[in-house]
Amino acid sequence: MNNKPTLILLPNRDELNAVLSEDIAKYLNTALNKYRAASLAVSGGATPANMLTLLGKKKLDWPRIQTLLVDDRWVAADHQDSNQAMLNKTLFSGLAASSRYLPLKNDAGDVNDGQYACEEQLAELTWPLSLVHLGMGNDGHTASWFHDAPEYPMLTAAHEQHCIAVHPGAAPYSRISLTPAAVLYSERIVIQVFGKAKRDVLERALAKDADYPISLVLHQQRVPVDIYWAP
Repeated sequence: MNNKPTLILLPNRDELNAVLSEDIAKYLNTALNKYRAASLAVSGGATPANMLTLLGKKKLDWPRIQTLLVDDRWVAADHQDSNQAMLNKTLFSGLAASSRYLPLKNDAGDVNDGQYACEEQLAELTWPLSLVHLGMGNDGHTASWFHDAPEYPMLTAAHEQHCIAVHPGAAPYSRISLTPAAVLYSERIVIQVFGKAKRDVLERALAKDADYPISLVLHQQRVPVDIYWAP
């Protein structure tokens, strides 16, 4: 495989949300027909909220689909900044509520202890994941892969780990995140990006010697990557 990511340009955000939710549903349905099971890892934050609401209404065999987050903040599930809380209001407000959901955040007192229980649960999933949905910050981070986190140098070396505890320098809250090894142990990756500023970051991250966290996904040759962008 020697493919660059495919850039899919949409005229506005509503159309992107509609197209991407339909494409993800098609990928999941293909996996269901082929394997009788599927898995979906999604990103949190504000960008995917409307798309996830649309996806959650799709008529899929959701009980046979494993859902999880790409990362989450180490806060209570009902906290306003919890990605799980966002999922409850979007993806899980529809038919997708019947999917098999694995939370990354657990009952451990801190993220360092919680990483071990999370790793055990992730190891029991069927891999590879059918599809991973990613976003990207203005600094080029994706998932909770932050350059200023002390754990960042370990990310690329974590070949056997599915998750890692992350303590960003500038971003709030400790995090639990899938590792690059876990994200790349998938059949397809889609990246959802809005706005010119992030389009510019993407262009820089695609450069040969770029060292943005998102570049770990853009430069690999293992998994097909589709980038969905709207202004």
